[in-house]
Amino acid sequence: MDENIVLEKVLHFHSNNNWKEILRINEKSNDKNALKLLWVWPSEENLKFLESALAERNIQGVTSLGCGCGLLEWIIQAYTGLPIVGFEINKEWWESKYSVPAFIPLKYVEEEIVVETNPNFALLFCYFNNGEAFREYVDNYRGNMVIIIGPHDGSGRHTDPRPFFPNFGQSKWHLVNYEEIKDTRDFITIYIRS
Repeated sequence: MDENIVLEKVLHFHSNNNWKEILRINEKSNDKNALKLLWVWPSEENLKFLESALAERNIQGVTSLGCGCGLLEWIIQAYTGLPIVGFEINKEWWESKYSVPAFIPLKYVEEEIVVETNPNFALLFCYFNNGEAFREYVDNYRGNMVIIIGPHDGSGRHTDPRPFFPNFGQSKWHLVNYEEIKDTRDFITIYIRS
């Protein structure tokens, strides 16, 4: 499917608050143009897994760092009903006419790595690729859940942190649950501070 058609469909379904139809656009998770808009296309089962993990720990929302256009975050918010806060860098790009429209309000991190995060919110890193910034964000976070979404080893893709081998810089964080996103070799991993 053409990249512009994918975006038009997503914008249409977003304006109608129809996250289910957005998921159906890339149900098989192999449309290269859809992957340009969203790195991972979860299933309803994946969203249920995430909702359950958040509810189990009484998490009241999610702060996503490096959220891009925020489409994944909007889908999570629409499914769970929880508030989502999205942070990005490069405000000029995300607010330019060349960028994909934002699906959630974006906050921007410019010079400072430290962001104000609600300790009752989980931290989400999806296809994040800056291990040093990841550790700084986690070091300044006062909550107890970190969610990492990305490729498993051998998938041909790379992130930092890696879902199963993040370098937290400390041993206070432990993997408590994970689930593959459909059959993509992308995983949602849930870490809890001990």
